[in-house]
Amino acid sequence: MATGIFTSAWITESAKILYRGGTPPDVSKFRVCLANTAVLTRASTLADFIGNELLPSNGYTRSSVNFGSDGSYDTTDQRHELPFLSPSFTASGASLQFQTAFLLANSHSVASLSFTNSNVDAVSDRITINNHGLVNGDRLVFTADALATLPGGIAASTLYQVANKTTNDFQLQLVGGSSIVDIANTGSGTFRARAANGIVVAYGVETSPITIPDGQTYAYQIPIVLLNSGYINGT
Repeated sequence: MATGIFTSAWITESAKILYRGGTPPDVSKFRVCLANTAVLTRASTLADFIGNELLPSNGYTRSSVNFGSDGSYDTTDQRHELPFLSPSFTASGASLQFQTAFLLANSHSVASLSFTNSNVDAVSDRITINNHGLVNGDRLVFTADALATLPGGIAASTLYQVANKTTNDFQLQLVGGSSIVDIANTGSGTFRARAANGIVVAYGVETSPITIPDGQTYAYQIPIVLLNSGYINGT
């Protein structure tokens, strides 16, 4: 496995939690996710990671992980070591291929929901996905399947949030915005509403793509270690 790298966003969030009293993530909503062969780096945005996550087909689901204890400080290596995380993924129906694994905090359990242009109403600016399970404020990234074109007014690699939801449909706002997104046309083909709640904590990129054959399981043993550093400058 490739070496895990904490994201810049997570380091910033950790500082807020430690020193400014920010709200820590929900320990029940840490999940390990798999992304395709796209090149993902510390400079990649949350939308980049979510937009390249595997689709929930052929057995792929986000793998919940549990921090079973607080771990302990290793005086020899001078670092705090948390218990190993042990996510696993099983291919079913066909193989799964990925190259990046990433840990997502405060995440939604479902990776993405599928819908087509016939589920888009450009008059009411509403998207219909029966029993979608989303709540107002949930964040989404939209992608188009092969040969499909996203509805007008909805852009790829952009974070949206659910607004004015009912059981079976919802409208959209830009994250941080208040206006409802004006859907200009229904687009064409099949689309994915990808769950983008939370923050990418860390990720690891394999040197080459990993293929999980149909019916087989691929498991990780992920150690989480935390180092401390700082600067003191006296005058």
